[in-house]
Amino acid sequence: MKQRILVTGGTGFIGSRLVERWWQQGHDVTVLTRRPHWAQERWSGMVNTASDLAQLEGQYDRLVNLAGEGIADARWSDSRKATLRRSRIQLTEQLVDWAQATDQHFSLVLTGSAVGFYGGFAGGDSRQLVTEDSLSGSDFSATLCRDWELAAEPLADLSKRSVILRTGLVLGPNGGMLQRMWLPFQLGLGGVIGSGQQMLSWIHLRDYCRAIDHICDSDLHGAVNMTAPIPVTNRDFTKVLGKVLHRPTLFPMPSFVAKLAFGEMSELLLQGQQALPAQLQKSGFRYEYDDLGRALEDIVSVW
Repeated sequence: MKQRILVTGGTGFIGSRLVERWWQQGHDVTVLTRRPHWAQERWSGMVNTASDLAQLEGQYDRLVNLAGEGIADARWSDSRKATLRRSRIQLTEQLVDWAQATDQHFSLVLTGSAVGFYGGFAGGDSRQLVTEDSLSGSDFSATLCRDWELAAEPLADLSKRSVILRTGLVLGPNGGMLQRMWLPFQLGLGGVIGSGQQMLSWIHLRDYCRAIDHICDSDLHGAVNMTAPIPVTNRDFTKVLGKVLHRPTLFPMPSFVAKLAFGEMSELLLQGQQALPAQLQKSGFRYEYDDLGRALEDIVSVW
């Protein structure tokens, strides 16, 4: 059935794929963006755009809130932290105010978050398993995710169903964290970061989009870990990526170098989570790419 879908973060690495997917499925998609002209050009006018909530008209069936400045785009100064919080929490609060003022009644609300909700675990400690029932952590990433989720709670009262997307490392061509790693690994300059024992909870972009469709068609609600079922260590990830690219991985980044180079943001590199997708698996979702090697081979083939 055709749905009216409002998307924030629709021009990003993940959001743009979802917008294209839903548009191709015949849905009426509106993207709230600071770059409406760019979005109009990208989708040849087949997607509606708005630069302000006041421009939106009528009722929407789905609200998909993925907006947020890239957490790894810049060193975490106090001002950068404020920007990261504002781009997620303040916008979500504005969405709540708009939805209440316009008497929206959604069939589904999808709100972005991340596996950073559980806090970072260093080295061998990151082998601690976490599921959607696990408690939140206390570091900056965890606090950011927790407060983002709390800001979205009032939307549950305006929706038949509300889902929090706790997203892991999304792997796909020409974007995301893999794009940052691509050049150094292509040049043979990649290597293990820190101890290499920190766990990476990842998911192929195609499986991410398929999982979103699965959520839309299911009765899932609450938090959902958007990850593949087999997390890997940084050391194993490095080894597999080097093998797929046919490049050596002989240039490690010791912990102290990461801390000097990235400051507090180095926790994204030196810590990890072993977040299992208990909700998706319990609901019967089937992955196309549950093996990292196959996932990376597919991505390399289309990069």
